[in-house]
Formats: sequence, structure tokens, C-alpha cells
Amino acid sequence: MRILLSIALIGLTTINLIAQSPSENHLGSWYTYGSQHRLSEHFSLSSWAELRFYEPSSNYNLAFISLGGNYHIKNNQTIGLAYAYLDIDTVFEFDHRPNIHEHRLCEQYTISHSTSQLNIQHRARLEQRFLGFSDRNELQNRFRYRLSLKYNLNNIIFINVSEEPFVNFQDQVFHENRFYTGFGFNVTSHSQLQIGYLKQHIRKNNLNRIQVGISFTTDSRKPKPTLAQL
Repeated sequence: MRILLSIALIGLTTINLIAQSPSENHLGSWYTYGSQHRLSEHFSLSSWAELRFYEPSSNYNLAFISLGGNYHIKNNQTIGLAYAYLDIDTVFEFDHRPNIHEHRLCEQYTISHSTSQLNIQHRARLEQRFLGFSDRNELQNRFRYRLSLKYNLNNIIFINVSEEPFVNFQDQVFHENRFYTGFGFNVTSHSQLQIGYLKQHIRKNNLNRIQVGISFTTDSRKPKPTLAQL
């Protein structure tokens, strides 16, 4: 517990003081929405959306939306396939350049194990990125691995820490890394709210971002009959 709290404290207080670009001078923001609907013992649908800004609530950076299907091998193991669409403004200041449009396919495998208070999750993901620039189209491939630690302080509040390096199959192999730490709240038994700090190293930029997200889970499986009903 002390180690996890120390990691979270370091992440929340670590700010890069030497800026290399205008976007590094500002504390940006990521607003996220996620949901998962369990259809049966083995299948579920998931959706994800993001809206990113170079500043807390202005200077548009990126919009992201995805929909995926998952196959639950076991209670703690899942494989998934998803499609995502992104609209990306890569310039910090307002300009007349057209945005980059991306169509993305994702394949992933997740496995988790937990104790009464700590949940550890590993996620391995392959991505095929179909990028539409103003003068060309380009296909890029990459691999990303995320290690997440979730510690329940009580039935309502939890701490979440994650580390996610990216491996690019083109130039600049190790081109991105994301470290996240924050607090989450179980608003209801089916919804969560998280607020945290994200340190994003992407190419030569070191970005500091506040991330606010809400997520929902639903389940349409029929309850299993009890002994009294058999």
C-alpha cells in the first residue's frame, strides 16, 4: 500500500519544468467515456470516447470514438477486436491546416488477478492505423502494453496507477509512453468516476494532462437459478 501511494504521489507532483514546445507549457485535458455491456457468459460489447484539449477546456486537440467486441475466455481473461475513428489536430495554435483523420483496428488480450483490495491487469494490444494526411495516406502498425494497478481504499474510493509503453513498427520505435495515476469513485454499483494526472511522452514532447473519465457497466445475462428454484 505504501509503495502504491508513493507511486501515485510522485506521478501527481512530477512536472517537467523545461518545455520544448508550446503544448508543453500548458496543462491539457482528456475527457473520457467508457462502457461495457455483457451479453452472455462469453461475449460483451464495449465503447470508448475521448475529447482532448491542449488546455483545460479549450484549444481542440483530438476526438476519438471506438466500438469493440470481446470474448471472455475465463472470468479474468479476455480477447477483443475494435474499430476506432480519430479526428486529430496536431498544431497547438489555431491554423488552417486540415486535421488528420485516422481509422484504426485493434486486437487485444487482457488478463487480471486480484486480492481483496488490489487488482492487477495486463493488457497487450496490436493496432493498425490508417492515417489520412492532407497529401497522402499511410498505414502504421504498433504494439502497446499496459500494466494497471487498482487499490480499493474502501467500497467507494480507489487508487488507479498505470504504465503503458508503445512500440512503433516504423521509425522511432519507442515513440510514446503514458503514465497515469489518479483516484476513482464508485458512484453506483454500475458506474465509476475517475480523476487523475497523465504524463505523456510522445516523440520529443513531454505533456502534462488532467484526465477526467466516467464509465458504465451493464449486464443482460439471466441470473443463475438458486437451489430453491431448481
